[in-house]
Amino acid sequence: MQTASYSVIVLAALFASSLAARTCSQEGYDLIKGFEGLSLVAYQDIGGVWTIGYGNTMYQDGSPVRQGDTITQQGADDLFEFWVDESFAPEVDRLVGTSVVIRQVQFDALVSFTYNIGVSAFADSTLLRKLRVFPDDPTIRDEFMRWVYVNGEVVQGLVNRRDAEADFYFSKVESMC
Repeated sequence: MQTASYSVIVLAALFASSLAARTCSQEGYDLIKGFEGLSLVAYQDIGGVWTIGYGNTMYQDGSPVRQGDTITQQGADDLFEFWVDESFAPEVDRLVGTSVVIRQVQFDALVSFTYNIGVSAFADSTLLRKLRVFPDDPTIRDEFMRWVYVNGEVVQGLVNRRDAEADFYFSKVESMC
């Protein structure tokens, strides 16, 4: 009887942890920030969109970044964490689904990818379809590399970012989420 009780407790703990929302790690934050860079003054990104902080195009209230806007370091950190924690990470978690077990590095790479291309694009991507079937499918690397264009032109910065995201995704850190 005691063995059965322990089995139920272990199964309950595993089930509860599988229901917990996946969140971006500090390494994931650092990955995104490294690509985005920091600007305390609004600028137009390569696509012509006004951006501030760590690549943010909107403030917490949903208002767009405008020409002439400025932000403090603390404001940029708060804005970044808001969008990662309240939008991108939860959406990636929802889209990947609870039946798919992925490593933390995979989740972080997907959040970085989605932070850059947007939730709708990720939701419609072949990359997402493939990872739902087999998260370690080596052809997922090719799917990252399909997202290197702006206005039909290859952008070397995006090539570099996708290479690094794919490398991060396929690194063999064993932490599961």
